[in-house]
Amino acid sequence: MYGELKCKDPKGEDRTVPMLANAATPIRFKMLFHVDLLSGIIGQEGGFDIDVVSKLAFIMAKQAAKVDMNKLNEQQYVEWLEDFDSMAFVTSAQEIISIYTGSKDGNSKAKK
Repeated sequence: MYGELKCKDPKGEDRTVPMLANAATPIRFKMLFHVDLLSGIIGQEGGFDIDVVSKLAFIMAKQAAKVDMNKLNEQQYVEWLEDFDSMAFVTSAQEIISIYTGSKDGNSKAKK
């Protein structure tokens, strides 16, 4: 599933991030972050775990950019996060999950 995430950069300017989810997304997520995506995506309180959602956004953004996924590391993830406003993934969690699942409507709320 392809989608574009609209969010803010640290200066408050609008930014569009292409994202691509496919059958390899949860495998790539686990290879890089050593956590199962599906069991980690929902927090203990039933809302989205923002740390997991932001990592998912990273994987999907890199898949859309067609980078060499075998060369990704956690330092690149942290550097990538620096390009976004501190609330970008809190306010966009539902949209990110919708891109991943291929649905237009999510039911859960972001956990802050």
